[in-house]
Amino acid sequence: MKNSNLSRRNFVKIAAVAGVAQVLPPSAVSSFVDSALAKEAAANPDQVDRIVDIHVHFDEKNSSFVDDLVKVCKRLNLTACVLTPYADRNVIADAAKRYPTEIVPFGFVDLDAKEAVEQVKEFHKLGYKGLGELEFVKKPYTDGDYAPVYELANEYDWIVLFHTGIVLRKKYDEPENVASYRMRAFYLEEIARRFPRITVIGAHCGNPEYEWAAEVSRWNPNVFFDLSGSTLTKFSGRLSDFQKIFWWSGTEWDTKSPGNDPSAFSKLVFGSDTTLDGIEGVISQYRLLFQACKIPEHTQKLIMGGTLSKRLGLT
Repeated sequence: MKNSNLSRRNFVKIAAVAGVAQVLPPSAVSSFVDSALAKEAAANPDQVDRIVDIHVHFDEKNSSFVDDLVKVCKRLNLTACVLTPYADRNVIADAAKRYPTEIVPFGFVDLDAKEAVEQVKEFHKLGYKGLGELEFVKKPYTDGDYAPVYELANEYDWIVLFHTGIVLRKKYDEPENVASYRMRAFYLEEIARRFPRITVIGAHCGNPEYEWAAEVSRWNPNVFFDLSGSTLTKFSGRLSDFQKIFWWSGTEWDTKSPGNDPSAFSKLVFGSDTTLDGIEGVISQYRLLFQACKIPEHTQKLIMGGTLSKRLGLT
């Protein structure tokens, strides 16, 4: 969820450190968050698996955003799917051509805007690879008025990132037509089934309706979720509880999983949804989840980039 004043994102960054502090002894916190991962990536970029971040918002207020992002991507061996407002479409389209390893362009449209369909077509002409983060809708995601956008995304074989679950409140003293129930995770099931060529990704794993999110992903091979936002912070002392949510590892479930991976956690992808200097902290949070839930290394690689790399045709 993009927050124009960034206070929420700064909170997530700080909370990431706090979450690590609850799990590791104080002497280890500094070195952990400092990230041996980043140092290793910088020293041996060809030997570290590339991370793909599905949830990086373009910051129109930062005139050096592209340069700053590329520096972070090179340091962390990361590819950023940059969620871009229509007004800034050419900036990121050009940046993606200059930095194809670091930047993948994704377009943001307001689903309730009359010009949404035409904007989607323009994003496609510019080489965009998907849409996101769709949010703040006036009706539930499955409303028929939004079908023309989904039809185009299906035609283009795109990835579409939807906000799911609780949503921030931008205005505290003015009325606003926003409600979290319109963005519940179970709405993605209908979209995934009606438009099977869309890879549907739910941001925030339906927070707090994690079980609905997990079950929708279990039965739909084209549905995944990221764990960006407050989830890994509030679960920091009980990360192993996710084994109860993504419970079907090793069972005979009938839908395809990435790489035929038997772990239920293969239905997750990496997403940061934070400031550029906060991405590393979210990587650390994901690593703590892997530890707590004893997630196999093969599955970890799928989550951190393997699944999206294949889907996006990244080398």
